[in-house]
Amino acid sequence: MEKAGLEDVKILVVDDEDYMREIVRQALERADFDVAEAADGSVAMEMMRQYPFDVIITDLRLPGVPGEKLLQEALGIFPETIVIIMTGYGNIQMAVDAIRMGAYDYLPKPFQLDEMVLRVEKGLQDRRLKSENSLFRSELQGKYQFANLIGNSPAMQQVYQKVALVAPKTSTILISGETGTGKEVVARAIHYNGPRKDQPLVCVNCAAIPGNLLEDELFGHVKGAFTGAHQHRVGRFEQANHGTLFLDEVGSLPLDLQVKLLRVLQAREFQRVGGTTTIKVDVRIIAATNEDLSEKVRRGEFREDLYYRLNVIPIHILPLRQRREDVPLLLSSFVKKFCAEQQVQVKRVSHDAVKRLVAYDWPGNVRQLENAVEMAVALSDNRELLEAGDFPVVARTPSEDELFRNIDIPEEGVNFNTLITELERRLILQSLHVTGGNKKRAASLLHLKRTTFVEKLKRIGPEADFPH
Repeated sequence: MEKAGLEDVKILVVDDEDYMREIVRQALERADFDVAEAADGSVAMEMMRQYPFDVIITDLRLPGVPGEKLLQEALGIFPETIVIIMTGYGNIQMAVDAIRMGAYDYLPKPFQLDEMVLRVEKGLQDRRLKSENSLFRSELQGKYQFANLIGNSPAMQQVYQKVALVAPKTSTILISGETGTGKEVVARAIHYNGPRKDQPLVCVNCAAIPGNLLEDELFGHVKGAFTGAHQHRVGRFEQANHGTLFLDEVGSLPLDLQVKLLRVLQAREFQRVGGTTTIKVDVRIIAATNEDLSEKVRRGEFREDLYYRLNVIPIHILPLRQRREDVPLLLSSFVKKFCAEQQVQVKRVSHDAVKRLVAYDWPGNVRQLENAVEMAVALSDNRELLEAGDFPVVARTPSEDELFRNIDIPEEGVNFNTLITELERRLILQSLHVTGGNKKRAASLLHLKRTTFVEKLKRIGPEADFPH
């Protein structure tokens, strides 16, 4: 049986008999485990609250706190703890009850020490396989592989190259880009293609958690730290130990919490809310933001020192409207994905629909496109071909043919140059109106370079300053 990473496994042995603790500890240490001991339940309880043990081997009959209470507390602090019960022959039913409560296994005394070590190793392997099956393996072999960072645009090629360079490292990374561009997908690709891929990736959306609760979310708390804190709680940093912590929308952190995060990044240690014990962690940090953090620093809304701590390696993802050539590839991938999920034959997308999808600005970026494709596949019944009407977000946008369908040339003719100039003027003014005067966005709407748009704008004159 593979015994990878045992140097990181911490085991607590709890028994009121000194001899029993001694022989169990020696057997586990010979198998290269790090072992701590406790002679009664109260001491064990306090040790568990200071450190989330991977394995706890305990007798049920203990002075202080009984083994059943110890089991409940251990699983409450860290649900992944493997608890193995040692029990006398007359207490087998108690051990069986403990299994129902969440214990992994039990060992009736007397037992063979080699058998005990095998049970521990099997428990650790089962936990690892369970984690792989539920998260790691499915994601690593699924949508978070490098191959599934989709896009052929030069901008995405640069992202691929940087991800490939930084994934094997442990450097802190700051991913920036608009909402929906795929920042979390990039973070997962970095984690699952790096040396920590078999360790946890823990994600925290800093914008989704109220500021007064975020400290507890990140660092956990001790029992009695505040009203309602009935037991110890392990925070996200401890959960991510030896792995990666992904802090999404990190620009939303309150200033007081920014100070505490900076301290953790510098010292790699912290204290739980209400606690006094210093907890050391080995965590890789990947942060993401949809805001300009340098601008927030200028406004005094984000600490400059924390910004530089996070922005060690920057990765920027362009919005989809600035890499429209990626839309067909993303479209094809999403159609295949949702057809497979819904167990229907792979559908095709009409040429007109593709043109409209490419032309659309996608304010919600890749996430919006993915949702649009999922809805189109789900509502298209048995039709093989997806039309523009299957994508309501673009069905409302007239095609180029429709824009010019009602243009008629009168018998007396028209002045071509005057007509084209007027059409250009109206398009530029309308684009400024739609974007609230944002010239960069207006140029994007018309598929023009910003410099070209500005030159045309100058030729229109002062009225362009007042979009209507």
